[in-house]
Amino acid sequence: LFPEKINGEYYRFERPNTAQIEGGPLTGNSIVLAKSKNLIEWERIAIVAEGIKFYWDEMVGSSTPPLKTKKGWLHTYHGIAMHYAPIYQMGVMLHDLNDPSKVISRGSQNILEPRELYELVGQVPNVVFPTGIIVEEFDDEGFAKDDSEVKIYYGAADTSVCLVTTTVKELVAHCFV
Repeated sequence: LFPEKINGEYYRFERPNTAQIEGGPLTGNSIVLAKSKNLIEWERIAIVAEGIKFYWDEMVGSSTPPLKTKKGWLHTYHGIAMHYAPIYQMGVMLHDLNDPSKVISRGSQNILEPRELYELVGQVPNVVFPTGIIVEEFDDEGFAKDDSEVKIYYGAADTSVCLVTTTVKELVAHCFV
């Protein structure tokens, strides 16, 4: 869910889930933008990202709430590389401030991947799954300050909760790598 209304409406990212094979588990491979006037009835309006075959983000889903920056809405997402065993990673993209269905840029590389033992071994191995974001400083207009520290909380191997820190500037820059 976006932290504020855009053009008088609420917006959120969804991942529609379907069975990839008949009778198989439900999963999704796209991030869809939806809008609502009342937070009850939602209309899906655009696919904003899909998985990229044979890449680090073959399957995708939204992560933390979007962050308002001067460059656009900063959106973290998780990507899954479908190797012998899936590897969950984190990436970023930037959306237009007035029309979040428009993706300004999507980083071509992940920004967080399982490397530590507690990320590699656990109930579900090879997982970093971002779920929470805290930004320390905003300007008077409600934009996250470029040099502000960003704390991203993530699940590791479905066993631990972890924290990684960065800055708004670093995350936005990675959208263009």
